[in-house]
Amino acid sequence: MGNATSPKKSLWRGIMMKCPRCGEGKLFNGYLKREAACPHCHESFDGLDADDGPAWLTIGLTAHIVIPLLIFLERGDLLPLWQEFSILAVVTIACALLLLPLSKGFFIAAMWLTARKSA
Repeated sequence: MGNATSPKKSLWRGIMMKCPRCGEGKLFNGYLKREAACPHCHESFDGLDADDGPAWLTIGLTAHIVIPLLIFLERGDLLPLWQEFSILAVVTIACALLLLPLSKGFFIAAMWLTARKSA
C-alpha cells in the first residue's frame, strides 16, 4: 500500500486538504470537488464520497462558534438588534464556508484510512 503514516497524520493532512497518504498532492481541484487521484503519489480516491458527514460536522462546529457569540451579544444591550443579526449572519456564513472543505477533507481522510485497513 505504500508509505505507512499514522492515522493522526493522515487525518491532519485531510484537514489541510492534502492527500492523506503523501501530504503533497491536493485533495480537491475546486472548492469541494474531490480529485480522482492524488496528483503527486497517484493514490486513488475513487469511492471515497463523504456524502452528508462534512455538512453535519460543519453545522456542529459552526454552532459551537455562533451560539456563544449570540449569548455574549444578548447578555447586554451592546448593539441594536439589526447589528447583532448582521454580525451573526456574517459569522455563520463565513464559518460554514471556511469549515466545510476542512470537514470534507477530514472525512475523506478518515474513509481513506478505513478503506486502507480493510484492504
